[in-house]
Amino acid sequence: MRKFGAYPITVNFNLHTQLRSNYKEDELYRSGRREEERQLFITTSTTSDSALENNLWKQEIDQFETTVCQMLRKIEGNPAGRMVLGLISKQTMVWIIPETDEMKKCSCAQTGPLKYEIQKGSVARGVGSGDTVIEFTPELGDDTLFHELVHAYRYSHKKFNPMLIDLRSGSDVQQQSTEEFLAHQMENIYMSQANRPLQLDYKWHSVVNKQEIYDFLLHNVDALETLKYFLRHEYLAMLAAHTLTTTDYNPFRDYGELEATYIKGTSWTTLPELGTVLGS
Repeated sequence: MRKFGAYPITVNFNLHTQLRSNYKEDELYRSGRREEERQLFITTSTTSDSALENNLWKQEIDQFETTVCQMLRKIEGNPAGRMVLGLISKQTMVWIIPETDEMKKCSCAQTGPLKYEIQKGSVARGVGSGDTVIEFTPELGDDTLFHELVHAYRYSHKKFNPMLIDLRSGSDVQQQSTEEFLAHQMENIYMSQANRPLQLDYKWHSVVNKQEIYDFLLHNVDALETLKYFLRHEYLAMLAAHTLTTTDYNPFRDYGELEATYIKGTSWTTLPELGTVLGS
């Protein structure tokens, strides 16, 4: 396993350790031994495959950990990336581990708390705070890893608190987590900073330009209210608004213009933030 620079991040190849413990975790879940299940997950996530079969998997370990560290250096070289890395609480640790084939089926990465809160009757492990585990495969790219680090940052400061919003693209309406919305906006800022293609939304992945995304936001009042919520309550959004001023795509910086455009011609003087009622 490798610690990345001075950041609270450890890259740990433990694929074969995971494969050997997954069935045990499932068995503990089925038998209701939830605390033992959680402890096994913690041990598995923080154990390297180097301990197996006289370091039989050394080549795989080196390849994964070298590649992920290269991606982290790329993220560090981007102002938005450096911002997120620097804000992760030093009192916590982010563990980046490989995905199993089962996880790869969704073509996505996943971040959750290491010591998750046990949910009665559910296998979900997304509630909690502190140390985090990012399940990741390098094929997903540095932009996806950056997205997951935004989640890790939120967990590290006990801020991760998903709320559902409704977003529309054409005739298609999708529910989305506010945590995914935040991470996607930061991801697009990260991509814009590097002059790389932007994607419309977390759910709709079409490649578009800044104005097309702003038009999408203007047609979704939940999105505007969520931007306002994070601008008022999330330091990362505030910092992005006031320091990444030359980035082409930055809806936190441009929120005032977006809000003014939305309420133009109405009797409104402002929009509420998510979760509040206009005029309250």
